[in-house]
Amino acid sequence: MVRVAGSKKITPVPGQVLICLAGKYRGRRVVCLKDLGKGVFLITGPFKVNGVPLRRVNRRYVICTTTHIDISSVVADLTVDKTVFARPKRTGPTPVVRHARKAKGKEAEGEKKSKKKAVKVGEARKALQEKVDGQLIAILKAADPLLPKYLGSFFTLKMNDRPHLMKFYLFCVARRVLPPKKKKKKKKLC
Repeated sequence: MVRVAGSKKITPVPGQVLICLAGKYRGRRVVCLKDLGKGVFLITGPFKVNGVPLRRVNRRYVICTTTHIDISSVVADLTVDKTVFARPKRTGPTPVVRHARKAKGKEAEGEKKSKKKAVKVGEARKALQEKVDGQLIAILKAADPLLPKYLGSFFTLKMNDRPHLMKFYLFCVARRVLPPKKKKKKKKLC
């Protein structure tokens, strides 16, 4: 068995297209906007193209591609801090108290069971998302008209695909550039 030399670890840079590997948005192609430090990056879909909002992602959960986009104008006025991604504090009993109630059997039949409520996104975050999306989509369309379609497509693996040996080029996936097929000549029968 021949041993293949390992490849260097590539750190995403702002403007690079990444592929998410885990979570709700796995298989989606996203754009890296900013390095937040400690191996965490700010990414977006953009939301209008593939439904991926502004998110923080660890380096271990993305694959870097060779596609780069010049987003210096978007990143220049982008200020993100922890308060943008902070969730509101919980109200009501803690999980320990709920567990104790169930164990004692004091939950009344008429009492409504609490359902998980969807986390509401703050207005500041929505405004930031719209601002970034507007600028980014204009840049994407100016760079290449097929780039939004490329970002909107899924990345999937099939049997015997080896992602550690793959090279992720834009022109192979987005434009479907294939060599022309040769026409077979028919043999003449006597």
